Amino acid sequence: MINKPYVHSNYERIKDDDYKTIDPRCVQALLESCPIIRGKIVDPCSPSGSGIVRRLSELGCVAEGLSDAFLPTKDVDWIITNPPYKKNIVDEILWHQIHRLEDENVFGVAALLRNNFDFAKTRWDMFNSLWYFGQVHMMFRPRWIEGEQKHSPIHNFVWHIWKARSLISAPIVLYWKESK
Repeated sequence: MINKPYVHSNYERIKDDDYKTIDPRCVQALLESCPIIRGKIVDPCSPSGSGIVRRLSELGCVAEGLSDAFLPTKDVDWIITNPPYKKNIVDEILWHQIHRLEDENVFGVAALLRNNFDFAKTRWDMFNSLWYFGQVHMMFRPRWIEGEQKHSPIHNFVWHIWKARSLISAPIVLYWKESK
């Protein structure tokens, strides 16, 4: 029996599922839903450039990319990233960023992930932590490939947000719809 993913795309997969955030609406959804994001921002998963950093910079934010998610950071307020979804490493990347909150090295972490990412029981502690602030559901499916496409995207994505010194008692869920 051939092992196929539960949802099959007609496009060739990118190595490690490292799809760049080229859809500017993703960053817009995060910033409009969470106006608390300010200061110096880094994307630690952007060795070859980042649509997140580019869009943040276009919007007037101080943002830069890093080539290694595990390198130490200095003077960073927020980490905003779309980590590559290589199964064996995505959790390690996210835990490393969340630990930066615990060490008071950053104010917040926002990660763009598939909407069912938090359903895994192995991630219970990640989402049941004092730092988990909530999520922003984007009312569109982001595009990950440049140029004209034959088919619409098939996956829904959300921003998961962890924030230092969160004053809320339960995570919040926000919805963002593009205004035209």
